[in-house]
Amino acid sequence: MGYDKIPRQKLSITKKNKKWGEECVEAFIDLSSSGSSHSKQKDDLKILYDYYNGVIDEADYNYVLKPYGKSRKNFPSEMRNYPIIKPIIDLLLGEKSKRPLNYTVTVQNSDAITMKEQQKSEAIAQNLRQKFLQEVQAQGVDIGANMDEIPTPQHIAEMFEVNYIDSRAVLGQQAMNYIFQEQEVYDKVQKAWFHYLVTGEAYTHRGVRNSEPFYEILNPLDVDYDLDPDLEFVEDGDWALVRKYVHASTVIDAYYESLTEQQILELEEPRHSESDISFLYANSANKDTNAFRNRLVEVVNVYWKSRKRIGFLSYIDPATGDVEEIEVEDGFKMPAELKELGGNLEFKWVNEVWEGTRIDGRFYVNINPILNQRMSLENPSKCKLPINGRRYSDTNSKNISLVKLGIPYQLNYNIYKYRLELAIARSKDIIAQFDINMIPKKWDMDKFMYYVEGTGIAWVDYNKEGIQLNPQHQSVMDMSIKTISQYITLLDSILVEWEKISGVSRQRQGEIGAYEGKESSQQAILQSSHITEDLFRKFERMEQRDFQALLDYSKEAWLTGKRGMFVLPDGTTDFLDINSLEHMESNYGIFVSDAGKDQEKLQNIKGLTQAMMQNGAKPGDIAEMLDSDSFTQIKKNLKIADKANAELEQAQQEAQQQMQQQQLEAQQMQLEAENIEREKDRQKDIEIALIGAESKDQTDVNSLNLEKMVQDFELRKRELELKEQELQLKMQGELDSNAIKREDIQSKKEIAKQNANKPR
Repeated sequence: MGYDKIPRQKLSITKKNKKWGEECVEAFIDLSSSGSSHSKQKDDLKILYDYYNGVIDEADYNYVLKPYGKSRKNFPSEMRNYPIIKPIIDLLLGEKSKRPLNYTVTVQNSDAITMKEQQKSEAIAQNLRQKFLQEVQAQGVDIGANMDEIPTPQHIAEMFEVNYIDSRAVLGQQAMNYIFQEQEVYDKVQKAWFHYLVTGEAYTHRGVRNSEPFYEILNPLDVDYDLDPDLEFVEDGDWALVRKYVHASTVIDAYYESLTEQQILELEEPRHSESDISFLYANSANKDTNAFRNRLVEVVNVYWKSRKRIGFLSYIDPATGDVEEIEVEDGFKMPAELKELGGNLEFKWVNEVWEGTRIDGRFYVNINPILNQRMSLENPSKCKLPINGRRYSDTNSKNISLVKLGIPYQLNYNIYKYRLELAIARSKDIIAQFDINMIPKKWDMDKFMYYVEGTGIAWVDYNKEGIQLNPQHQSVMDMSIKTISQYITLLDSILVEWEKISGVSRQRQGEIGAYEGKESSQQAILQSSHITEDLFRKFERMEQRDFQALLDYSKEAWLTGKRGMFVLPDGTTDFLDINSLEHMESNYGIFVSDAGKDQEKLQNIKGLTQAMMQNGAKPGDIAEMLDSDSFTQIKKNLKIADKANAELEQAQQEAQQQMQQQQLEAQQMQLEAENIEREKDRQKDIEIALIGAESKDQTDVNSLNLEKMVQDFELRKRELELKEQELQLKMQGELDSNAIKREDIQSKKEIAKQNANKPR
């Protein structure tokens, strides 16, 4: 059956009835099952899992085990698997689990920039109001608040550009954190990575189930799809289906709302036969044909892109005079009032994703368009399938995987190990050959061997009666196999070549040579990582699309809002409180950082911890840095620590400068006090002289001069007293001012220390 049997998709919604939906589901299932290439492909994938697990298929070794068409029995060796593929895959699995999974949610709504500028203007206006109040306070008006150290509007604008985050982006980030925890995304991604390494294919299923977004990793053996040759991701394809075999209880769990009582009863006797699931065990040495397998029920989920007709209604808004355009459903008729406003209605055909499920080959349920079409704002016809996935390297050729690349090396390694075991079994070391008649008379074999092994001397009797012996009856035979060392060299060469192809060198596996330096080993590890980085990069691109889908599907799942609590990777808890309308109207975007570069930067920055400790870094900052898997978070924390340390240094410098200023002022006041004391001494001398003058009999002229001197003395004395009082008041005021300044500086120091020690 081909594409010509698929029902017509360009139909109005009124003609897409139940029969049409069932025919579509059946047509895509037949299209997937009819070709032998699909079954052959699934068989090939199953073999790859066997090679990873070390399952031996003797057909691969027939030319060794049956060189002449017949098998040889009772050989001292057996063909076994000596895994060289599995350690490489396991190492890459471990590396993936250690790579940081950093993602950032952004808002792509057209009003995002407008909202940012509006909030920026409000922040600057608030700053200007604070500046005005500060000026009022400087004029002596008590406003009941402290307006010291208000930043400038320029600083506010700069900090806004650096620190601004749209509240909707914060909401989206919280939603993703909640989904990651609830759906165990980290563990499931690791499972998909395993499929990707083994088969070169990874597939996921995203959607809504029981009012919650779900995320599933699909078995590559269960998935079939069709997409354009130039497309990489299954979600962009034309159709996809998932075929699973499960028990009736599992079916009822998933579809109990859509099944009738009669259908649930009939599921206890499935109609399919054992051959229906034979592909699951094809070419397997451990075929399981137990009777309970016959009770498995086939469930096929089909997703395909159909067509629908939508209208674009444009009219002139009488309030603003602008042209408005809205999207309307098929069958919409333009009201008369819109015609008067210059309304124009144009219909176009666009894509629409449909879904349908066939159970046990006879029940059809949930045939309808999916609720969340995940359409593009620029192109209403662009929509995505709920199934996503990609292949590693299928451009113009058959797809390959890392395991598939390693199969020839695994086969050769097992064969040479087999031949090495045979060679070891044939090797008998160097032995001495003696004529049995050389055993001395009256000795038995045991006694002869006792002296040979105990003393290393073989005693012989050349004059044995009736026997003519000579030295020619003894010789040495070398029965060792010289090819053993050659086999070992061949095995080493196979390992080296396989490591070169896989990109996982022995240094990367932790095997460092005795004469290898640290720099050369690190260079070897770096060069080998370049080969495998393409594997990680392609897989991370699929991760990004899956995370975007989960965020999109959460809009449908949380139509009535969502509240919950979740645990962040650092162990702290956060709360989710989503308003359905705001969440629905947000157009989110997911950005996943380059985990390879992040890992390299993380290692480099963590390698500087010793130097940072020696230069005065705080142990708390170092511990936080070592505990973080995000280079962005480490950089943010370091910036906060640098800012706090800079504030502390600035406070210390200000304190030192103020202390120096206080010392200078104290010295100046000390000098003034000393000058006053010296002036007092001079005044004292004048007073003594005046007293002496009064005691003498002087003329009237002298009496007049004396009175003037007394008056000058009293005036000067009064001036000195006033100056001394002023100096005392000044010193007292300086002490009070210094006390206030010291309290202010101490508070700044405490705040700076708290910021420096604050957990981030």
